[in-house]
Amino acid sequence: MTTTLKTPAAGFRWKALRDGVIFTFMKPSIIKIAGLAAIGTMLVLLPLGVNALLRDDGRISDAAVTEAKDALGRYLLKHPETGARSLAVVDYSKPSFMKRMVVIDLQTGKSRPFRVAHGRNSGELYARAFSNEPESNMSSLGLFRVTRSYYGDHGLSLRLEGLDSLRNGNAGMRDIVLHSADYVSIPWIFWNLFTCNGPRIGRSNGCFVVERDEIGRVAGRLRNGGYIYAWTGRPVKQ
Repeated sequence: MTTTLKTPAAGFRWKALRDGVIFTFMKPSIIKIAGLAAIGTMLVLLPLGVNALLRDDGRISDAAVTEAKDALGRYLLKHPETGARSLAVVDYSKPSFMKRMVVIDLQTGKSRPFRVAHGRNSGELYARAFSNEPESNMSSLGLFRVTRSYYGDHGLSLRLEGLDSLRNGNAGMRDIVLHSADYVSIPWIFWNLFTCNGPRIGRSNGCFVVERDEIGRVAGRLRNGGYIYAWTGRPVKQ
């Protein structure tokens, strides 16, 4: 048996058919059903997403930790008078919703992970571009020394000195510090997700930015004899 496809009559209007289909799916009842389905999906996925974020154990690359400790060791050989109590390693190979900064107590070896933002011009979900230039609004790589704590526009913050002349030596000129902000938080991650901006935290002008609730813990670990090492593990865009 042969099936023959009938050609539409000359008077058949494809535009009318298309408009009819669009009109059908744009009816308030259809929109309402689609909206309720989307809300239902969000309500199912939200607890799963929150649970996954809360269970993030903050594992970062071993290569990042090794490179950070090597860089700090070389610096201390040249400047033995400075000493070191703690080292924060930032693994920019991880997406921003993960806890990708680990603060290590160099005396005990104990560590604690935190979320940290990158510069707005370094990338969206991942930091892929880095700069040492003023007004670049990018993150910088390499070793930083915490010089002091202070209270500024963002509350408790840490002043930093860039120790790599090529990669972060302009940190002071750029006012690169560590501070906290509301945009580093789980609610912000979901807000970005639901507004189609991806599951990411907010971004800074190049500073290291942590959660409001965590700034006291971070500052307490880094304010005296603390260092930060920012690592990517990827080819760097300049």
